Amino acid sequence: MKKLTSTLAVALFFSSIYSFAQIQVSGKVEDSQGRLPQAKILTNDNKTFVLTDNQGNFNIALPEGSASIIITYEGYSDKTIDIDTAANPKIADLGVIILENREKTKSIEGVIITSAYKPSQARALNIKKNSETISDVLASDAIGKLPDRNAAEAIQRLPAVTIERDMGEGRFAAVRGTPIQWSSSTLNGNRMPSASGDNANRGLQMDIFPSELIQFVKLSKTLTPDMDGDAIGGTIDFITKTAVNKETLSVNLAGGFVNQTKSPSYNASVVYGNKITDKLRFITSAVIWNRETGIDNFQMVYDFNNKDKLKSFAINQLQLRDYVAERRTLGFNGALDYQINKNNKLYFKGLYSQYLDQQTVRESYFNFNTKNVQLQARHADYITDLYSFDLGGEHKLSDRLKLDWSLVKSRSNFEFNSPKNLGKDERGYPIVAFRQNMTYGNLSNDGLKYLAMDSPDGTGDAADIVLPHNLESLDPSKLSLYQTIISRNKNSERDYRAQVNFSYKLNDKINLKAGGKIVDKDKSFASSIYVWMPSKLLGIPGAAPLVYLNQLRTEGFPYNGGFLNPLDQPYNNVLINQITNGQIDQMYTPEFMASNSMLNVQGANTASNLAASYSGKENVYAAYLMGNFRLTERFTVIGGFRNEYNVTNFKGNSVVIKGATATAEPVERENRYNAFLPMVNMRYNLDDNTIVRASYTRSFARPDFGDLNPGLQINDALQTITEGNAGLKPTYANSFDLMFERYFSNLGIISVGSFYKGLGNIIYQDQTVEQRNGVNYLKTSPGNLEKGWLFGLEANFSKRFTELPGFLQHLGFEGNYTFVDSKTEIPVYNGTAVEKIGTTLPKQAKHIFNASIFFETDKFMIRFAGNYKGKYLNTIRSLAGPEHYQWFDKNFTLDASASYAISKRIRLFAELNNLFNEPNRFYHGEQARTESVSYTGFRGQMGVSLNF
Repeated sequence: MKKLTSTLAVALFFSSIYSFAQIQVSGKVEDSQGRLPQAKILTNDNKTFVLTDNQGNFNIALPEGSASIIITYEGYSDKTIDIDTAANPKIADLGVIILENREKTKSIEGVIITSAYKPSQARALNIKKNSETISDVLASDAIGKLPDRNAAEAIQRLPAVTIERDMGEGRFAAVRGTPIQWSSSTLNGNRMPSASGDNANRGLQMDIFPSELIQFVKLSKTLTPDMDGDAIGGTIDFITKTAVNKETLSVNLAGGFVNQTKSPSYNASVVYGNKITDKLRFITSAVIWNRETGIDNFQMVYDFNNKDKLKSFAINQLQLRDYVAERRTLGFNGALDYQINKNNKLYFKGLYSQYLDQQTVRESYFNFNTKNVQLQARHADYITDLYSFDLGGEHKLSDRLKLDWSLVKSRSNFEFNSPKNLGKDERGYPIVAFRQNMTYGNLSNDGLKYLAMDSPDGTGDAADIVLPHNLESLDPSKLSLYQTIISRNKNSERDYRAQVNFSYKLNDKINLKAGGKIVDKDKSFASSIYVWMPSKLLGIPGAAPLVYLNQLRTEGFPYNGGFLNPLDQPYNNVLINQITNGQIDQMYTPEFMASNSMLNVQGANTASNLAASYSGKENVYAAYLMGNFRLTERFTVIGGFRNEYNVTNFKGNSVVIKGATATAEPVERENRYNAFLPMVNMRYNLDDNTIVRASYTRSFARPDFGDLNPGLQINDALQTITEGNAGLKPTYANSFDLMFERYFSNLGIISVGSFYKGLGNIIYQDQTVEQRNGVNYLKTSPGNLEKGWLFGLEANFSKRFTELPGFLQHLGFEGNYTFVDSKTEIPVYNGTAVEKIGTTLPKQAKHIFNASIFFETDKFMIRFAGNYKGKYLNTIRSLAGPEHYQWFDKNFTLDASASYAISKRIRLFAELNNLFNEPNRFYHGEQARTESVSYTGFRGQMGVSLNF
């Protein structure tokens, strides 16, 4: 704070020398559809300019005397406004200024060519063009014109972004080939908590966040010091809707169909805003999306830890999985602005979203190594919710000095919540398993199951369809209850954030900014797995007889239109009826447990449960100083530094297993580290529509929460040690970026660029051998690698072909391509020594592209959007070696959307996703060796949008 005070004092001194009589001119820039962010306001001598904020507001200082301002916006006609400053000696409020669409039109029998999509492109391109960083932008009306129902699916259209899907729906986003947790997902500039079913990851589960709540999405690929520094890949900022100046009402209603589950879906949203008084404004929005989705999946488990190289390619297990999920996404957003006076404003923003995922899963496991079949039935309610409350203010302390502040509380929770007939604290994820001994055919001469390509004598299956070749039928009278399991998982993350920013205009060339942020984070993860087995199986005298599948309530296998239809249903002869969800729930009652002599073999005090749960606190104290220096009319530099001091404290359990006894002792670890982050962004305008950008930024990625768990587990029977590492260092990146951007007059762009990231302290899962009492134990613990690098190229092209004749002038194209490569070295214990193996970063696709072709008039729009993600390394199995790594195969999905405007207020629309039913495929070591294939089918909906 002392440094900040000194800086402001110096700034005030120089400003007193530079100052001259000025008048403050303010206003709001809009078009027929609403506010225009990032519009440029220039003085008539072109020496001074400002940009409107996200609400279209601006304030600019003019010299006394007659003057004028010029307002420019891509895709709109320039507007000049004369101002008689002598008549307004202190301040001039121009109110709302309306810009008109500038159409590069052609006349067809007197009809003017317009486009329903153009205002959206204009907003996005203006924000991008005037950004201080290398960035990409989506506006809310652009999101509405693509068939994207959640935040992840919306941003997959941006250059260098890939997403990971769950049951065909986008869930996590990765930027520029970096791991998910290396990018920051923020809500109105503040990072969101990330509690989800994936308890260890800092990546945000984006399917909790409906796209209808979003006003803008801005992806900043380079950083400025006033942004959070934990964003190596980039920062994805979701900017929610803000209060409006006039009454606004819009309603969307849609119904659809999900082909995979042969079921209907519906989607509805409403937005309403108005002025309560001239000073008090608000906006509210709500959305619900309800659907039933599913997956058909088969996968193999290879014996990759076998020390015999040939046998390491044997298939231990074939899994057939049928998933059905009833999903409901709810979202509510509200914003309130109170303009105290011309210089002071208070605001409140609130958001709540809930994601309910009611999964029903039926699985058949053909165990070739243990000569049995296991049927597994499970179902559970996954509940994830997120809320955020943001109270803040914006204050103009003088003509040159501004202050803004905010206080934020946000929280995310996840839990399993089944079965409902148990108490709240006893619920979790119930799983029941049945087993039947089995004899298998089509085995190699060594008695093992292989693909034909790996078999020592050529006996085996084709890689695309692996069949069980069971020599006996699955028989409900032989399938005995083997285990009942309940997995309990409660994951919570709470944030308090306080932030203050000062900005000071030294003169027309220099703007200074300084501020700080404090973050207080609580993380809690409680996990436990309880297992019961029939006493009869354990050889306990007097136990009740075994329970068989034919004694329980069953239903038809949940085909939902067929199982693996694209492969011609090859497994129909091995799929049998399985128990109902209601029957599963009854098997956890005390009556069922007692009457069938179910014995608890894994409870609260077993080693795995004692070591899995943890809690932690993370405090961050950040400060920054930066300046925006307009060195010439064309050359601007934004530079400065950010410093983030981090304190983490995590608590867990150290567990040692000796024989059948597990003992645990509480363990607590604290870690402190400092991240000093210099940053500079340079921008040079070759002309009004051509920009060259260059930047250097230092950023970092904090360790995942699961890796910080200080718990330790020693298993003497398996001779393994598993340990977290609360002392992990964050991963650092020194990033260099270069980008060329050329903007077209008819709302188009071509851009090309490159980026390089020098990486240090990359976090990985270390496997070493440790001696205890003369015995070698395999130890797994997260650690830091020394260094690595990531390099990439980006290209982006968007154009409307308005110069073409006839109907062709309505055509347009948008496309982008990204190439990414990386390398790091992982130490691997080969049995006698440690050696290093070179590899790319996990989950990093080398080739990514998006392409969209559209045809648009003022009433009609149709668009086809394709998304391609190349193959990437998904899982590193360091002890098994590269030939057993798991890879994700290349993937291309095609979506379509169309709309027709009946009037200015009523629009009909249709959306289709995954038209070609593209599968998600993983392969083992080489592309020909399948490991997993999943099909999710296509979905679609039709609806109406009403705007008043």
